[in-house]
Amino acid sequence: MRRLFPKVLFFAAIFACCVPAQAVDVDAAKKLARQNSCGKCHDPGKEAPFKKIAEKYRGDAQAEAKLTKHLTSNPTVTYKDGTKEEHKALRTTPADDAAQMKNLLQWVLAH
Repeated sequence: MRRLFPKVLFFAAIFACCVPAQAVDVDAAKKLARQNSCGKCHDPGKEAPFKKIAEKYRGDAQAEAKLTKHLTSNPTVTYKDGTKEEHKALRTTPADDAAQMKNLLQWVLAH
């Protein structure tokens, strides 16, 4: 019995590390992106800009924090043609604000 417990504990720890924490709700992320008119500039049909965002932040442990700040602080963005515009803050449902933001960011970063 004494030998069994460490083995069970070991395999339970391995299993916990290998199981994804939470799946992304793709439909909810797409709906939130549509509601906020993200497609105005980030149209996935145009050179896949979500893919470019994901590539830019790949491996960055602070990616979600940086993107959350970007989506909530109305920064000025500069386009390829040199024009500048204020990036609108993301509008979410107040009750699920953090969860919706996290889901959207995980969806974008998964590209």
